[in-house]
Amino acid sequence: MQSFDALAFGAFRAAGVADAALYTVPGGTAVACTALLDEGVQDFTEDDPATVVARYDRVTLQLAEVAPRAGGIVLIVATDRRLKLVQKLRGDASTEQWEVANA
Repeated sequence: MQSFDALAFGAFRAAGVADAALYTVPGGTAVACTALLDEGVQDFTEDDPATVVARYDRVTLQLAEVAPRAGGIVLIVATDRRLKLVQKLRGDASTEQWEVANA
């Protein structure tokens, strides 16, 4: 799965969908990685007729490149945008998605 995701992230980056980034754990050094940033994400289900939509930003990181943890900082190289990992949303053996806030 990690090999497939590495190829997919590379293709996404070449197409301009993924970003070159630097990941830093608190007190650590920056590590180059690839980030998929989704802005203004809305989560709601058809089962909840009274859903209140709360938008948030999330980032997907490859575990082959970094070991994300709460409080880590993702710097999007092209824009110098700094994002703090707030809460892990989901993950598998290859990638993790995190809710992020501006750092």
